[in-house]
Amino acid sequence: MRRTDMPDHDAWTPDALPDQTGRTVVVTGGSAGIGYFIAEQLAGANARVVLAARNPQRSDAARDAILARHPLAEVLTLPLDIASLASIAETGARIAELGRVDGLVLNAAVMRASAGEATADGFDPIMGTGHLGNAALIAAALPTLERTAGSRIVGTTSGLVRSIHPRIPPLESVSRPLASGRALAVGRRYVLSKAAHEALFAELDRRLRAVASPTAALLSHPGMAVDSRTPERAGAFEHRRGERLREPLWGLLGVGKDAAARSAVRATIDPQAEGGQYWGPLGRIGGPPVPGAGDPRYTEPALGSRIWQETEQLIGSPVLPARAGS
Repeated sequence: MRRTDMPDHDAWTPDALPDQTGRTVVVTGGSAGIGYFIAEQLAGANARVVLAARNPQRSDAARDAILARHPLAEVLTLPLDIASLASIAETGARIAELGRVDGLVLNAAVMRASAGEATADGFDPIMGTGHLGNAALIAAALPTLERTAGSRIVGTTSGLVRSIHPRIPPLESVSRPLASGRALAVGRRYVLSKAAHEALFAELDRRLRAVASPTAALLSHPGMAVDSRTPERAGAFEHRRGERLREPLWGLLGVGKDAAARSAVRATIDPQAEGGQYWGPLGRIGGPPVPGAGDPRYTEPALGSRIWQETEQLIGSPVLPARAGS
């Protein structure tokens, strides 16, 4: 029988989650990687899980993989291209049709882009998905989330933000396609997208509290996830030949993507979690999911207000509904 009380940190594992019967969680990028395991773990706790992803074939395969492990689970799929503002708006309308939505886990993003590559709206794919697309989806889904008391939006950041803590320039200057596809430029843009995401979430938390919203905003980071330590799931995750040879260092230090999913899962369903919290593995790379501290540079109200305004200008819409806007 599934526990209904709160497990200790060491007991917070996929088979010891509080029962989620009657709850609905939308997971973006839920057809692969960490997003898949977030969805699988929530489904195992009896949540109705909605896989929001771009490729319908991969979404169907991920749904089948979850049902193979949890035959009684309710798993839905929803088309979402986080690199397209038009697709995001359509997904928001379909989320509204779900009725009750208790959680939105913003996992989808890209980490790499070639020089000159752009989203459907002309943005750099890294910033356009990791920050701008997620902001647009918050705007599209928030009216639905606010109809469910205790609902949560869980954003995904990276521990690299705390290690590198980049200064965030005007978003317009880092939201256009990269002129260079060098690894350094790509890596910097990825960390910048996550830093902007943290600043936006700090401001989102402040604004939701200011209007007594029933929805809370939290952040999570997965630690260091590696393919070689990830369990296989037919149709959703399968090991590639030579994988361990390609990631010798990361394979020694990192954890599987199933373990990396635990922070987002706990931020989404822990009844004691609160808006504004930052969840991650105890050991930063891996370990039980615990509330911690992000980089305080990105919780400053002045920075959050600037990132908020610049984000709204770029996506062409307010992040909060008019009744709750600033």
